[in-house]
Amino acid sequence: MLENEINKIINNRLVIATQEKGAELTSILSKNKNYEFLWQARPEVWSRHAPILFPIVGKLSQNKTKYQNEFYSQSQHGFARDLLFELTEIYADLLVFKLKSSELTKSQFPYDFNLFVEYQIIENSLVVTYKIHNTDAKPIYYSIGAHPGFALPVHKLNEYVIEFEQKEELRRYLLSEGLFNGDTELIGLNINSFPLDTALFDKDAIVFKHLKSSWIKLRHLHSNYEVKMSIAGWPYLGIWTKVGCEEFVCLEPWQGLAESVGFNGDASEKEGMRKLDVDAIESFSYTIEFTI
Repeated sequence: MLENEINKIINNRLVIATQEKGAELTSILSKNKNYEFLWQARPEVWSRHAPILFPIVGKLSQNKTKYQNEFYSQSQHGFARDLLFELTEIYADLLVFKLKSSELTKSQFPYDFNLFVEYQIIENSLVVTYKIHNTDAKPIYYSIGAHPGFALPVHKLNEYVIEFEQKEELRRYLLSEGLFNGDTELIGLNINSFPLDTALFDKDAIVFKHLKSSWIKLRHLHSNYEVKMSIAGWPYLGIWTKVGCEEFVCLEPWQGLAESVGFNGDASEKEGMRKLDVDAIESFSYTIEFTI
């Protein structure tokens, strides 16, 4: 199929569109309200919709990492978001994409693997599943994460809140030029929501670790607009928009993290890297529920 061909699944509430480049979502359309929930990748603001982060999450120091005592170059968030996936299964409510390791991927990540991405719609929800299969003769070390951006119906960030299933100690881990600098900042103690504003993103993404809540919600205070995301089983969460932007917010469940300032060890020693044994398969899912 052509790189720009759009593949869709439809039910009576949602129309989901994807592209083979990066197996990326390109549209989440409410049929009843004709509202587009997914950010539409305006290049002058942010040119992506919902990139898949693999085999790393975040940034590496000098864009290099060490696997088995050899250095490999990888750009921020890894290569999967920029490669063509194969669409292997098509059903009325389900799409399955596959990325297989190649000489290109092995020049950056020295392992054989298959990465499967599944999209399934159930009523007013989208279920996203990542499956990683180690086809190498040795264990592999990797991270994976999601980065969907959600379009805001009213472009006033201070009219939105982030809500959590449970009361949390909301401590963000701070970044300097994309790397964790060792500092933290307390947003609130024993709270289950906080208001958004543009100043929160002057220090890059809001990153939380090991939340108790099984879901989070992006909610508009003056309408029915809600985006609810399950995060159970995802140890890290990022919330992000461009500095000064009030048009979209990304909710990002992660299985890994950017490097910390000064880290120079093997990838296997970095926080958030997962070990996958020979011929093993790991699967991670999250569900997004839409209301407007």
